[in-house]
Amino acid sequence: MLDCDFPAGSIVEAFPDIPVDDLQAAKASAPGVHTEDDQWRLRVRAWLIRHAGGLLLFDTGIGGASSPTQTWAPVTGDVAKELEAIGVDRRHIDTVAISHAHDDHIGGVLDDEGEPMFPNARYVIQQADRDWLRELAPEDEEAAACWRLLEPLADAGILEVIGGDHRIDTALELHHLPGHTPGHQILRVDAEGRRMVLCADTWIHPAQFAHPDWPSGLDNHHAQAAASRRRLLAELLSHPGTVIAPTHLAESFGEVRSGRDGLAAWMPL
Repeated sequence: MLDCDFPAGSIVEAFPDIPVDDLQAAKASAPGVHTEDDQWRLRVRAWLIRHAGGLLLFDTGIGGASSPTQTWAPVTGDVAKELEAIGVDRRHIDTVAISHAHDDHIGGVLDDEGEPMFPNARYVIQQADRDWLRELAPEDEEAAACWRLLEPLADAGILEVIGGDHRIDTALELHHLPGHTPGHQILRVDAEGRRMVLCADTWIHPAQFAHPDWPSGLDNHHAQAAASRRRLLAELLSHPGTVIAPTHLAESFGEVRSGRDGLAAWMPL
């Protein structure tokens, strides 16, 4: 479900380590992430998964007026309203899986009164991200703002901290894929022989499929993020037909395929 869609500043500044000429050339094949005036067109999505054990929400969007995203985002998000539009009461969500601890993914964990947005859910996060934020918070205001979102969940005993891969049920598995953040994780869905990967921020620009070493400006550890992209690419290419669901690309769903030039390519569905 699409939480919001807006221009988020210069695309060159968003991807400062990609050669400018290459980034501009990629506009022809990936126009959906570029605006006409070369800003980065940012979509933010959250994902609802109905499964045998209940309802899982993967990420919570940018959040409302009290979210730290409001220092940079020109709009607010409202995942609860999006859920209501498809007939889902936020009180019925039993698991919120947090892909990583950036504010555009955890901005909606609390309501505007500072209470858990999904009061009957457990919030699942990798220990590496929990520890990273908690340690940075005393000296970094951005980390402190994000920690202020998670701390009430920890205090309430509903923040479930995991280390490494974690199976939710027979069809759903969280997979630790670090680099974008230390605790970045994706969600694998495997049901009746059909596969999907909710890949979070593994890829933020379609050109990164062909060039996995090209980082985004927000990758915490560039070499580790590149290694994770390569590892997931190899997995996806070995399982043709796996549907990929990225958080920030123009299209909600796609596949990765190997092109004639031997480079991987994002193919929207």
